[in-house]
Amino acid sequence: MSITIRRAKSEDGNSVFALARQFTTGREPIGRDEFLVAYDNVLRHRDQETNVLFVAELDGVVVAYSLMTVSRLLHAPGLTAHLQEIVVDEAARGHGVGDRLMQANEHYCMGRGVRQLSASTARIGSFYNHRGFEPVGEHYRKILDLS
Repeated sequence: MSITIRRAKSEDGNSVFALARQFTTGREPIGRDEFLVAYDNVLRHRDQETNVLFVAELDGVVVAYSLMTVSRLLHAPGLTAHLQEIVVDEAARGHGVGDRLMQANEHYCMGRGVRQLSASTARIGSFYNHRGFEPVGEHYRKILDLS
């Protein structure tokens, strides 16, 4: 099995949409129209890049993605990054795809001089612990009623 990690392209949209619908956070899955707006925004080139979207191919088929944001925080020196989403298709789990995505994100960060990479999770903390992450706080969320 061959794993390839690369930056996402517009033609990956259908595959990434299917994976994004697997990402469950207790809310309803994202709709196609909302996804297309978000995907277009994430793929836009910026001089000071804030969104980094990688896809993982297993034998030429997109089976995973990760979305990371890079920014400056007011309390920490230098650039920081936060892994917003990492999704591996259920059928592709256990083949090292998640590991390779994490390596790609870390490599990207080191190349940009990012001093801190963080991630939040409600389900698979051991995935991050195994890769050298340590818990440093709690993650809170509030769903805002926009109606």
